Amino acid sequence: MYDNLIIEYNNYNYNFYSYLTEHYKIKYTNFLDLENIHTLLISNELTFENKNYYKEIPIFGKTDRNSVFVNDFYNFIDTDYTFLYEYIHFIKNVIKPLFPLEDKLVIQKTPNIRFHLPGCSNIGKRATDKYDDIIGLHYDGEFGHPEEEINIVLPITDMFDSNSIYYEEYPNSNMDVYNYSCMNLKKNNFFMGYLNKCKHYNKINNTEQTRVSLDFRIIPYSKFKNSINTSATSNVKFDIGNYYMMI
Repeated sequence: MYDNLIIEYNNYNYNFYSYLTEHYKIKYTNFLDLENIHTLLISNELTFENKNYYKEIPIFGKTDRNSVFVNDFYNFIDTDYTFLYEYIHFIKNVIKPLFPLEDKLVIQKTPNIRFHLPGCSNIGKRATDKYDDIIGLHYDGEFGHPEEEINIVLPITDMFDSNSIYYEEYPNSNMDVYNYSCMNLKKNNFFMGYLNKCKHYNKINNTEQTRVSLDFRIIPYSKFKNSINTSATSNVKFDIGNYYMMI
């Protein structure tokens, strides 16, 4: 069983925030900073369709990756490898030392990015969500993710209150979802835990700040097993060379 941990690191050694800031500054004239990227919704730089996307809660696993800012990010890292280089640098120097008995780690090749805008959710609503303010309640194992996976949530901006993630501390806790822990993280923290089996969800962001964060999965190589399953969102097979790479 893996513990859910909040770990501190020296974020000044990694340029995630500055790389993204520079990218969006080039892309959008009216861009202020990542915490306020939502103000672009009232500018004339986004199409009506892209603005309209944020007027309703997306559908889990179907439309919750359709954000213009998410698409911008993946276009960026597909053409400029500086961000991916920094990602690998972070894995090698911060994550890998946490597993001193492992020669290698299996890691998600491309991290997920989340833009949790005020008044919005960054994941979609599920038909199984029992309450209007509990959005996308799930655990990753529901969707075929290998149970050996460990989740990393890395904030690019501060995560707090309703712009963050709510999670149960251990699997099958039977806790009231309203008593789940809030993943309060500063820019020099990251979360490492077992969201493969621990349920988690979002709320509508009622803060005044957009949350930008990365999340990805790792597996100690000694625990890695080949899988025939594929990712529900990207339809990529959970094996080394497709969903994962080895460091």
